[in-house]
Amino acid sequence: MKPRTLEPVRLYCVAVAVVGVALLAVLIAATPIDFDGRVLAFAALSISVLIGELFPLELPRRSGDGEVTVSVMFSFALLLGVGLVPALAAQLVASVVQDRIARKPWWQVGFNIGQYTLSLAAAAGVLWFAGTYGALNADHFRLIDLISVLGAAAAYFTVNLLLVTRATTLYHGVRFVRALESDLTFGLSVGAVLLCLAPVVVTVLRYSPILYPLLLVPLVGVYLSGRQSVRTAIAEHLARHDSLTELPNRRWFMEAVTATLENPDVDAGGLLLVDLNGFKEVNDTLGHHRGDLVLQAMGPRLGASFRAEDLIARLGGDEFAVFMPRADSRAAESAVQRLQDALHTPVDVDGISIELGASIGLAWYPEQGADVETLLQRADVAMYRAKASHRSLEIYRAEDDYHTPERLVLATDLRRALADDQLVLHYQPQVELGGGRPVAAEGLVRWEHPQRGLLGPLEFIEIGERNGLIKQLTHRVLELGLRDLRTWTDQGRHLSLSLNVSVRNLLDRHFPDEVAELLAQHGVDGRALTLELTESSLMVDPELAKRTMQDLADLGVAVAIDDFGTGYSSLAYLTDLPIGELKIDKSFVRAMTSDTRNAIVVRSTIELAHNLGLRTVAEGIEDAFTFERLRELGCELAQGFHMSEPLPAPALALWWDVHAATPSSPIIIPHLSVA
Repeated sequence: MKPRTLEPVRLYCVAVAVVGVALLAVLIAATPIDFDGRVLAFAALSISVLIGELFPLELPRRSGDGEVTVSVMFSFALLLGVGLVPALAAQLVASVVQDRIARKPWWQVGFNIGQYTLSLAAAAGVLWFAGTYGALNADHFRLIDLISVLGAAAAYFTVNLLLVTRATTLYHGVRFVRALESDLTFGLSVGAVLLCLAPVVVTVLRYSPILYPLLLVPLVGVYLSGRQSVRTAIAEHLARHDSLTELPNRRWFMEAVTATLENPDVDAGGLLLVDLNGFKEVNDTLGHHRGDLVLQAMGPRLGASFRAEDLIARLGGDEFAVFMPRADSRAAESAVQRLQDALHTPVDVDGISIELGASIGLAWYPEQGADVETLLQRADVAMYRAKASHRSLEIYRAEDDYHTPERLVLATDLRRALADDQLVLHYQPQVELGGGRPVAAEGLVRWEHPQRGLLGPLEFIEIGERNGLIKQLTHRVLELGLRDLRTWTDQGRHLSLSLNVSVRNLLDRHFPDEVAELLAQHGVDGRALTLELTESSLMVDPELAKRTMQDLADLGVAVAIDDFGTGYSSLAYLTDLPIGELKIDKSFVRAMTSDTRNAIVVRSTIELAHNLGLRTVAEGIEDAFTFERLRELGCELAQGFHMSEPLPAPALALWWDVHAATPSSPIIIPHLSVA
């Protein structure tokens, strides 16, 4: 952990403090102090400075600092009516007293000393260069005096604004220029007005001190009404802002984006949904308190990454939303890159450095949604794809959306399909490469939809996964496959089938019992069935997967790894789990004759399988050359359009009778698959 004094905001504050204290020492040494009958004015204004400093009003500002004090009016009046050093004495004493009561750290106390010294000295410098320093002590107040006082007020205002805004932007992580624009308006409406009242205060004290208490009456009234206004503003702020991050909340975001979309000048834009990566681990490991500190760091970093006109909110948890009106892809990508860079700067939480990342989904207005609800839903779809692909940003695609009305209808129809026997299997033969005779078939599930016709597995398998129907779907496919296998066996056709099961089946400890029951029901030997699994499904819970696979092996059912080579898991499972077969993915097989690297992958997979005592199946064979090449490499089984396309059960029986070398063949490990 870096020492706190080395943090940018602390370095900056210490530097301002050092410069301010040095200047203060020079001013005290070089400036003679002569009250010359102005003791009453000094006393009255000094007390006013202290009171004004002790009772500030806190108002929200973009830079994060919202304190407004009337002390600035009285300290500037001291500068005009008594002198620079007395003004500094009163203001600095009041500031230190207030800071100590508020228990501010030493570097903030020092910064306030420095910024007040520099601001008042800048104002005094303008008066001195204009030759009007001490002008309000003369008998007449000239036009040049008024101009120089206004210049001095402008100097004080500018130096103070720049110093304070820079400190608060460093502290909160907000961009300086963007905060300065907001604080300039805020300062002109409050601070500049108070400074301009200072000459009136001095004039009253000089010519009619008895009226000075009356001058304070309207200030008290303004202060009390201001406090009430602040309470009202805070209540309204809390209703529309998140109390933890101070960002606007979901309610504000929905209303603000809706209002923006109703603006005819906004004809395009992008809505981004930002979700922190690994935030649950932060909460679980370090506790919710430290998790909250991490979330608090998100507000400034989001603000610094996006444009001034962009609408930013925290929707809840570790999820944030941004709407970028009139933005194009370049603007959105640049903002996302800035955000990712900002998140990669570690957050210091109680001495622990935490580096963040985010998955971001983007939906474009109006192409992908005409209202904020649709845009949010579609950005959410894109965000989940970003998480799955481990990319920073993904843009919404209709094919990824499982929440469209069409898919909801399809999910309802799938339940009905399972009840009404609308699922069928088509079978693609597998041929022994050595002898060229068919020995097995892979079953592919189809859905005979009453309105949409025959649907392939890509159109409904994932819907079944997402809607909890995959267990019923797998059970039905097993029934269909084992029923057809029993029929073919009774007719003298000895072949084998396999089923591609999902990770949900693999993690279901009752699944082996269901398979055993179906095998017994249809009178099929377990050795005639192989269950195909993807590499990634084995890695979800390797220990549970191993137990389930061992129970299946006890039934004689073999396991094949489908689409081998496309996953990213460890190869250790090949020796640790009861696996009998590797299916080489068709993407490698199709490209092996035109791409040397794919040919190397295929050859290496076959050699690996043989060294481990496993059989290989090459899928996606579409020509005789590839068939012969795989034969030379020692691959056992071939599957693809070169032999046959997937066929309905009756058509497969006819194809088998034509191509089978003998009336019957020994039982080979079978192939029936959902996808």
